Amino acid sequence: MKNNFQEIAKSIRSNAKHVLESKKIESMIKEIGELFYTGSYALDLMTWNDIDMQVVVREGTDPKEAFCSLFDRIAKDPGFIEAQMIHFQGNYKPKMPRGLYLGIKMDCPDLGGIWKLDLWSLAKPDFEKNRTLIETLKGKLDPQVRDLILELKHEMMSGSERVPQMGSHFLYQAILLEGIRDKQALYQYFASQGVSIKK
Repeated sequence: MKNNFQEIAKSIRSNAKHVLESKKIESMIKEIGELFYTGSYALDLMTWNDIDMQVVVREGTDPKEAFCSLFDRIAKDPGFIEAQMIHFQGNYKPKMPRGLYLGIKMDCPDLGGIWKLDLWSLAKPDFEKNRTLIETLKGKLDPQVRDLILELKHEMMSGSERVPQMGSHFLYQAILLEGIRDKQALYQYFASQGVSIKK
C-alpha cells in the first residue's frame, strides 16, 4: 500500500505540473513577480489536487492590482470555476500569514478533475523565511519518512477529497520538525491540534 501511495503522489504531481504548464499559470505569475512553490507540491507529497504558491510582486507593483490582472486572465480559461481573494491584515485571522491570498478553482478533466490553486503575495522577508523552511523540510525527508507522511495524509483524508485544513501543516511539524515517529503519539498530537484522523 505504501508503494501505491508513492505512485499516487507521483501521478498527482505530474498532473499538477501539466496544469501549471497547459494553463500557463506559472508563466503568468512570473510576469508579476518572483514565484516559489511550497506545500505538498514543493515537497512531492501530494495526495489531492492542490498547488500552493507564493509570489513577491515586482517593486513598484500593487499586489491587489497584480492579482486582479492575474484573475482576469485566468477567469477567461474555459475550465475556470471560481476565485476568492482575501487580504489578511490587521487583526483578521491572526494565525494566517499576513498578505494577499488568491484562491482559484479550475476544472481540468484530462488532468485529474477539479484543481485548487492557492497563491499568496508575501513580503520578501516572509517569502525568504518560508523558502528556508521548505528547504529544511526537504532535507529531513527520507524514503521511510515519506512513506509515513503519505500514509497518514491518506488516513486524514478518510474518503474525503482533501486533507483537513492545516492537517498537512501539523503533520510536517510533528514528523519533520519535532521528530515524532510513533503513530499513537502522532494521533495524540493531531487530536491536540483539532485535526481528525481515521485510525
